[in-house]
Amino acid sequence: MSWSVSAPGKVILAGEYAVLDGGTAIVIAVDRRARAAPQAAPVAPSEFVAAAAEVLRTEAGPAAAAALATLRIDTEPLRHDGVKLGLGSSAAATVAAVGAALHAVGQFDRARVGALARAAHALAQGRRGAPGSGADIAASTWGGALAFRQAQVAPLTLPAGLALDFAWTRSAADTATLVSAIGAGAGRPGVRAALVAIAAAADDVAAADDVAAALTGFAAAATATAQLADATGVPLVPPAVRDLQRRVAALGAVAKTTGAGGGDIVVVARPPAVPRNAIARAIVEAGLWQLPLALDPTGVDITTGGA
Repeated sequence: MSWSVSAPGKVILAGEYAVLDGGTAIVIAVDRRARAAPQAAPVAPSEFVAAAAEVLRTEAGPAAAAALATLRIDTEPLRHDGVKLGLGSSAAATVAAVGAALHAVGQFDRARVGALARAAHALAQGRRGAPGSGADIAASTWGGALAFRQAQVAPLTLPAGLALDFAWTRSAADTATLVSAIGAGAGRPGVRAALVAIAAAADDVAAADDVAAALTGFAAAATATAQLADATGVPLVPPAVRDLQRRVAALGAVAKTTGAGGGDIVVVARPPAVPRNAIARAIVEAGLWQLPLALDPTGVDITTGGA
């Protein structure tokens, strides 16, 4: 019987950068998935699969590590014409690959998949200079909306009526490069205050019990991200995103970069009174690409097929 293991991508809505300093990140899993399935011919491993093999060899045994070499890993739903969308493709691929390898040797357990995938992903990212927070691994492992802080994961319910729309900048941001650049500017005036403001805004979003409070939190998060960009000189908020922010603010909505910023995905948070088509028009007029995404409540998962 055929089988595959898939894991969802993610969007970090708030708390980026501050999560690396002990703050909370608000992250959601989205309905675009990486998939790992056995195939006859071995494939050359990516840096993340190679790191996963190292971790699995130690933590799950050589058979689990060897199973990785038999997998085909598909991340195309997390890309557009070969360009990454910023949906955590490497994290989703790592979670799917580790899950498939553990399933192949009868050791699949969601918490175990998440722990080993996080170790593998951090190992690969660390070799690039930025090991990351693990929030993306958590989303790919557990699904849904999460509050993530210092490797602790708590399910989160966003306020009823809050609508989220997404846009793509049509350019890929390199997370490791941006994180390293922010770290290099950590001693500049205003950086610490911006990180504190980002953390506080994420806490406000997590605690929001109605749409108005959530929008206030998102607006504070967008402002704090711009402050971090200004303080470090790192272009976290591209001109097209600033244009979109002005356009949707006039409608009563809030736009902000997600994750590392500098490109990739922009989230627009709006109250139910603001129609989706008005946001779609603002996205196009700002020169961005509307990207249909929805919350994915299911984390890493096994699918079985026919013989």
